[in-house]
Amino acid sequence: MNFRDRWSGLFWLAISIFVCIEGHQIDIGTFHSPGPGFLPFWSGVVFGAFSIILVVGSFLRRPGEGEVQHLWKGKNWNKVIFVLISLFIYAALLQRLGYLLATFGLMTLLLGIMGKSRWWIRIVTAAFTAFVTYIIFYVWLDVQLPKGIFGR
Repeated sequence: MNFRDRWSGLFWLAISIFVCIEGHQIDIGTFHSPGPGFLPFWSGVVFGAFSIILVVGSFLRRPGEGEVQHLWKGKNWNKVIFVLISLFIYAALLQRLGYLLATFGLMTLLLGIMGKSRWWIRIVTAAFTAFVTYIIFYVWLDVQLPKGIFGR
């Protein structure tokens, strides 16, 4: 496994160096006045740092240490399918019900699926989450959210 980590880390390090070079040629700018190459350059730097960490870690680990286990083994597929269906229903009802009501319903469902908490804790947490995200996005960031039945 160390061999795979080493080569994949070197591959992604080469990609990040390429991105940094291209970002630098476009013009990085400064932190106060970023140019078009600012985001690609600094993304390449961060990605390159992670690649270096992966390569160095592959040399420091002993063989057989940190073996990868099967990714999908032991997953509760019923919950996964239910969450996906819930997200599709949320997207379909968001315009009709409005952000607050649709988000409250989604959060109530998701908290019910994931947790074993009492029903009133789920409702309070869902209401708090819907309200706080509404304040952040609508009030502070001035994002237009669907009003649904409250705005007609």
